[in-house]
Amino acid sequence: YAQVTDQVMDRLKSKELILIAGDTLPPQTQAFRDGRSHAQVGQRPFEMGYRAPDVMIELINGKKVDDPLYTGLDVCNQSDPGFCADN
Repeated sequence: YAQVTDQVMDRLKSKELILIAGDTLPPQTQAFRDGRSHAQVGQRPFEMGYRAPDVMIELINGKKVDDPLYTGLDVCNQSDPGFCADN
C-alpha cells in the first residue's frame, strides 16, 4: 500500500486524488495518519467477537435475535479523524 501511494503522494496531498479506504485496523489507521487516504471506514471486529457468544447462547436457548445485528462502523475523515486519531 505504501509503495503504491508513494507514487501519488503529491496528488493525495493536493487532493487532486481522493482515496477512501476500507478497514480501521492499525496498519490502515497509520496510513490515514500518514496522509495515504482521506477517509477510512471500518467494521468493528472486536465488537463482533465480543457479542458472538451471547448471540449464540440466545439462539441455542430458542430466543430471537435481531437480524442483522448492527455492530457499528468506525468512520474517519480529515475533519473528524475520530477512531483513527490514536489507534
